[in-house]
Amino acid sequence: MDAVRELDDAPFFNWFDPAVQADPEPIVNELRTRTAVVRTPLGASVLRRREVQHLLADPRLVTAVAHLVRLQSGDDGPLAGMLGDTVIAMDGPDHTRLRRLVARSFTPRAADRHRAVMRSLVDELVEGFAGDGYCEFMTDFADQYPVQVICEVLGVPRQDHPLFAQWSETLTYLLSLELGPRLAEVERAANELGSYVDELVQDRRASPRDDMVTSLVEASEDGDRLSQAELRAMIAGLLFAGYDTTRNQLGRAMITFCHQPNQWDRLAADPDLAAPSVDEVMRLAGAVVGVPRIATQDLEIGGWAIPAGTLVFLSTASANRDETAYDEAGMFDITADRVPHLTFGGGPHYCLGANLARAEMEEALRILPGRLRDIRLDGQPSWRQGTAISGPSHLPLRFEPAL
Repeated sequence: MDAVRELDDAPFFNWFDPAVQADPEPIVNELRTRTAVVRTPLGASVLRRREVQHLLADPRLVTAVAHLVRLQSGDDGPLAGMLGDTVIAMDGPDHTRLRRLVARSFTPRAADRHRAVMRSLVDELVEGFAGDGYCEFMTDFADQYPVQVICEVLGVPRQDHPLFAQWSETLTYLLSLELGPRLAEVERAANELGSYVDELVQDRRASPRDDMVTSLVEASEDGDRLSQAELRAMIAGLLFAGYDTTRNQLGRAMITFCHQPNQWDRLAADPDLAAPSVDEVMRLAGAVVGVPRIATQDLEIGGWAIPAGTLVFLSTASANRDETAYDEAGMFDITADRVPHLTFGGGPHYCLGANLARAEMEEALRILPGRLRDIRLDGQPSWRQGTAISGPSHLPLRFEPAL
């Protein structure tokens, strides 16, 4: 039996290196063949699917979301306090209670209720540029579609959608590497959003409607209900997480299809491939590239000793390309039969809004290929890098408008 090795002796992977960020895939693929764990500037990163899948449900690892925000905003800042009431920053009984209370609002059936609205929004947005033969996809579509879906689901009046779009765009810096210089701006957006949500909750208490805010206000189990702070954090968290991840995932999907035009044509010919297309895009080009955790006790991972307190980044992006789990792991094929990807996470922190995000992506990919033929890049995309989420900030596309 091999001896357990110290983390200081593990291969070093500097994800802050611009050369690495420009093309990390070959480096990660090579490292994964040699080791399950690499040392990073912030701690450790786990690369292999077997270990990542297991550790996603390991209670000895707790969420590091609030910790990463505190590194840039300070321990006592309002952002850390706001995050403390969200499910993504909780563990243990508090986390279990919160998810149990709201679970019925996030089922596949609950998401399916909104598909007609999603299709209508896609048609409306695409109609604005489909005849031009070009678009800036992020500005013209991806920046608008997810936040409008979330607003419709929550029951936010249409005239207030632009406000939510502004807050959503600003809050995307929460989990980015650019939070520090934008801290005041992000705090202001969080406070304004919180005040709006408080008024929205008060209105639904007095006048219930058929929307998610009402469902969350009325959610209860054995007399337990969400507190005002928990309602604010849940709704704000849904807006932030639902907007940022879906926006970036849409952008990454379009880039992937630009590099694989035959797959775009296949999807245009058979829109029922939208669901497997979402899975394959999220496997090979997931916007959420990993899950940050903190070890609460000494661990052994893949033959490496991980001390308590270490930041452990579970690289779902690497796990989704693990050759031991996927045949032709680097190939993009929307008809392939694959084991499920890990981009939505796993264990207790499996993405609460996964069903809603999947429905949004599916409805967009059912319509876009039929309206935008022969898509191609019209210049190089620019990128926004986060600690766990990344995607294009600008994505110029050209296409042949469908007749």
